[in-house]
Amino acid sequence: MNNFNTKLHTYYFQVVDLWSRLCEEHTKLFEATCAEYAELLENNINKLESLLKEKESIISQINFLDGLRTQIIKKIETETNQKVDSIGNLISLMTEFEEHNNQKHLWRFNQILIDIIEKIQAQNKKNQMFINKAALALQEIKDEVLGQKTYSTYTNRGLKKSKTTEKIVVEKT
Repeated sequence: MNNFNTKLHTYYFQVVDLWSRLCEEHTKLFEATCAEYAELLENNINKLESLLKEKESIISQINFLDGLRTQIIKKIETETNQKVDSIGNLISLMTEFEEHNNQKHLWRFNQILIDIIEKIQAQNKKNQMFINKAALALQEIKDEVLGQKTYSTYTNRGLKKSKTTEKIVVEKT
């Protein structure tokens, strides 16, 4: 291998290690997101607060790793004089090492990362739906206590229009 390929080979292992670490951190984030849903169901606000802090820490680590990814890609672009603007380009550039090792580590880690991110997105949607339903239920309770009634209608474009009315309580004497 010439000097160019040796450097690229070194970058290959750095990228594979980085993708492995990204998979680990995203797995932690997925686990924390699932735990968040369980705590939402249990109505355990204290535990939920600590989980949110944990998620912030994990996201901070993912952002740090993403910064490293950007640095490595810039170095690879400088060494190869090729623009690497997608993971597909990066995998294509590293194909020689993927085939040489007959392992396809980068490709596999990328597939795992995509799968984990899709699972995180799906779980976040479940969490958000639960929060929205809870907020709606709380609003209905608040309106009932205040003696207000909210009616929802929809425009011809499907947009929601709400109107709140106050209940008038008549006391019998």
